[in-house]
Amino acid sequence: MHTEIRFNKYMPAALLYFFFNGLLLPLGLLYTTLLTPLFLLWVYKFPSFRYMYYFVIFFIPFLVAHLANGVYPPTYLKSSFLLLSVFVFCLAFYQFLENCRTIRSIYRNILLFNAGMVLVALIALAIPPLKNIFWYANEITSGVHTLRLRLLTYEPSYYATLLMPIALYYYLKLIVLRLPDPQTTFLLITIPFLMAFSFGGMLGLILSLLLTLLVGYRRFFSKTISLYLLLGGVLLITMLIATVVAFPHNVIVIRFTNIFRGTDTSFRGRTFESFYLGWKIAGLKSVWFGCGPGQVKEIGLGIFRELYNYPQATKELVVIPNSLGDTLAVFGIVGLSLRLFLEGLFFFKTKVFSNYYRLSLFLFIFIYQFTGSYLTNIAEYVIWILAFHKDSFEEFDKARFLLRRPGKTKLSPLNPNSR
Repeated sequence: MHTEIRFNKYMPAALLYFFFNGLLLPLGLLYTTLLTPLFLLWVYKFPSFRYMYYFVIFFIPFLVAHLANGVYPPTYLKSSFLLLSVFVFCLAFYQFLENCRTIRSIYRNILLFNAGMVLVALIALAIPPLKNIFWYANEITSGVHTLRLRLLTYEPSYYATLLMPIALYYYLKLIVLRLPDPQTTFLLITIPFLMAFSFGGMLGLILSLLLTLLVGYRRFFSKTISLYLLLGGVLLITMLIATVVAFPHNVIVIRFTNIFRGTDTSFRGRTFESFYLGWKIAGLKSVWFGCGPGQVKEIGLGIFRELYNYPQATKELVVIPNSLGDTLAVFGIVGLSLRLFLEGLFFFKTKVFSNYYRLSLFLFIFIYQFTGSYLTNIAEYVIWILAFHKDSFEEFDKARFLLRRPGKTKLSPLNPNSR
């Protein structure tokens, strides 16, 4: 019997993006940044290249305002180029989605390759020189130190964000579609996520899934299954309460307790303090147009030292680990308003609500931008583009799910030929 072996031409780029993008490079530099000229040449062949002009048109008013208020030219130019490279990557990824017809195969291969990398990371625990390559040791909350999986990325939260589109895809398939060997798939997704121990990622994942299932529950589940789910939810909440009572010193319980007490420095830094820093640093130049790319570190040191009562801090430590807070600092109220406006515009223009997978992606990243990420995080923009890209992942289209009401017979995902 002859077996044809097919090579997916997009797979090397997918593996580079997911696993090796920063390997052996200085912190903050990615291969996708270095490949910007090649991405630009590739996109030039397609109609999507015209969006480059929109970038220039939107950036010019901010450029004029920033130069009028004064900037440090070297860092401004460097960071502006970085923003441009992120935009070029986004165009390239959008064009990839337009051209690629094997995205599900890529998801499956990444899931399996990730499982192999996790095994390598577990072996590395016993080899001290390799341990820090795959694992990240830090104080996850006040008084709690732990190891977290990051594989070859710079930190666990970024790794969890990279994994999110694949996790949401398979979790939704497990819940609302039939999957062969669901237990194995569940473990392949869940174990790496738990090892990364990204609270923002886990909470965002849970909330986006719950909201998506709530929106489509009448199409997903019969009354009997809905009753079982309700009983299962009550049982799960009861078990969680019992776990908190029985194991009050569990790291998860300690973390949530610290968050509610306001003593969790990581949560505060990624939420309230990020918006405070963004507002204050923007105000040093212009609250309307912000301080400009690359200027947060240049002018924000004094505010950072005052907020954290850390006189020894250097400008390299000045970061705003929140996407919206970072946008506020760099582009001010105008930039932040424009960002939120475009998110809402694309939500309705691309009819995100018509596809449950795209809806789950949108819900996750919309929530996550309030609790983490940063302005040039390409993993965040990949999720936005997946959420806004129409005519993909048709198996989750709203029209394909049978509305479970008498007299309604819409197309079922389990029987695509039923009309």
